Amino acid sequence: MRRLPPLNALQIFETVARHRSFTRAADHLCLTQGAVSRQIIALEDYYKFPLFKRHAKGLTLTAEGELLLPAVKESFARIEEISLRLTRQRTDLALKVPTCVMRWMLPKIMRFQAEYPDLHVQITTTWQHDVDFQMEPFDAAIIYGSSPGADVQAVPLFEERLTPVCAPDLLKDKPLDEIADLARHTLLHPTRDHRDWKMWLAKVSEADAANAQAIDAEHGPSFDTLDMATNAALQGFGVAISDLALIDEDVAARRLVRPFDTVLKTGWRYYFIYPDSAAHQQKLNLFRDWIAAHWQE
Repeated sequence: MRRLPPLNALQIFETVARHRSFTRAADHLCLTQGAVSRQIIALEDYYKFPLFKRHAKGLTLTAEGELLLPAVKESFARIEEISLRLTRQRTDLALKVPTCVMRWMLPKIMRFQAEYPDLHVQITTTWQHDVDFQMEPFDAAIIYGSSPGADVQAVPLFEERLTPVCAPDLLKDKPLDEIADLARHTLLHPTRDHRDWKMWLAKVSEADAANAQAIDAEHGPSFDTLDMATNAALQGFGVAISDLALIDEDVAARRLVRPFDTVLKTGWRYYFIYPDSAAHQQKLNLFRDWIAAHWQE
């Protein structure tokens, strides 16, 4: 039968090692200096060797103490991480969301939160469009891709449909009556490779090759996300290529306009996903069913 060292003494050992002082460790732990000293003595009795060298100016770790400390830190950090996951397993839902879909996702999350106030949705925004549930501390995520990936439960949300958008005032001096008029405007790119504008212009060229090919998709500033490019368009800095689902409210409110009817379906879409291993969790199934029923609203 394995005999573990006293865990409380190990925790006090880590605190003393961090402060290099019994007095400061005692203050941090709200204990007396004598209580801290006794715990360290008990731990040293267990190991049969000293963990600290006592000096007039403080403490230093012995060679054995230096060897023990990283293992203690790692073990307590792991226990803390697992404990946090367990304590929030029923009441918190940690959700990773790309920044570009937050203007679409936030009203839905707030409606869900109002209906289910006991389940706290913790939102982390990121420029990334994927998730690694093995390495990242999320229960679920909104991702973007050609498929949801393997070993996950998935709810397909909306497919990507790209079209140019701009602020209404931008067209007062420089109308966009035909494709060729784009040459007089700044193109705003949501990716550094400018692929979205290139793909949309390639589609347009099927019907209007001469004018589409005259537009240089290499020009114009690049942004890290579609949301940033769309915000630049909202402020009148140029014409962005954006997703219909993500700008629907802005178009309805006339904050943005669509100068052309051509829409490019890329074949990619957004998904709500969570791991197969968590499929039994009631909170995930609850949110999945709710978002599946309300994502179009």
